[in-house]
Amino acid sequence: MIDPLERLVALQEIRDLVVRYAQAFDDADWAAFGELWTDDAVFIVDGTATFEGKEALLGFLTTCLPDDYQGRHMNPQTLIELGDDGLSATARTDVVWIPQNFENTILARYNDTLVKRDGRWLFQRRHEVPIPYRPGPPPQSEMANDASGSTMRE
Repeated sequence: MIDPLERLVALQEIRDLVVRYAQAFDDADWAAFGELWTDDAVFIVDGTATFEGKEALLGFLTTCLPDDYQGRHMNPQTLIELGDDGLSATARTDVVWIPQNFENTILARYNDTLVKRDGRWLFQRRHEVPIPYRPGPPPQSEMANDASGSTMRE
């Protein structure tokens, strides 16, 4: 069982890893981005593609956008479950990605498998589970519309 202080440190280190992913990707800092993965890492886009091995996933992720285009990942708190050994963890992070046109483009959840190697937490597996686009307003009940409809964009 992991010591409570070690647990808190591990949780913060993993949260920092999730932020480093978003910022390195958004800044096209591919050297820093590449340091976040194990050599045998896997990146899965649900129902679309699987990239096995660090070289393959970097080949995909580093070429998603041209170098002169930017966006920002918005990640709220990450839910982390540490393994009893203190060297493995799973994490779930919701993500919104907003590109330069300021229109939300990706709404998804990252399901991560993480490992601690040589004193650093790394991604071993990231499974992106997108929410499919659905046009029109949310099909809310009349009561929900009455309660919160004024706060929603039409």
